[in-house]
Amino acid sequence: MTTQSALQQRLITNEAATIVQQAVALAKSCGHAEVTPVHVASSMLAVTNGLLRTVCLQSHDAHPLQVRALELCFNVGINRLPLDSTSSTMSMLDSDSHHSPRLSNALVAAFKRALADQLHLHGFPENQQQPLLEVEVEVEQLVGSILDDPSVSSVMRDAGFSSSQVKNIVLLP
Repeated sequence: MTTQSALQQRLITNEAATIVQQAVALAKSCGHAEVTPVHVASSMLAVTNGLLRTVCLQSHDAHPLQVRALELCFNVGINRLPLDSTSSTMSMLDSDSHHSPRLSNALVAAFKRALADQLHLHGFPENQQQPLLEVEVEVEQLVGSILDDPSVSSVMRDAGFSSSQVKNIVLLP
């Protein structure tokens, strides 16, 4: 079992895993070697009634066109990411290609932040060794940790959104 599948199967809910799988597919279709927080945020934003889109609309009574502008900014951010130099154009176009992008260090850090937030939410002290199978990262914590990433914050800022303001709304009790 790969680290990525273990992470998806053991540490995050099915809903969050679906978003990560969409981000992996996005990174793969773009020919990127790594899945980044920008891929995940873009995948979250693409869900019509998804949490990130809904909260962005609520964050400062945004017009749907502002959220569309945010989507476009994420597309630009994704297009600026480096391509996977190990894959040929033919393998990127080949749907049967077994090459899958790996999780970037920034995305792994986001998962760790989300897991720490989830553990804290359930009252587990940080220094207590707790079996990780008892706690799964939910979409709210994943969104919050993705919004903490500097690359995502930068894209949000470019579109006129405050990632910290959006995060505060997401994590409201």
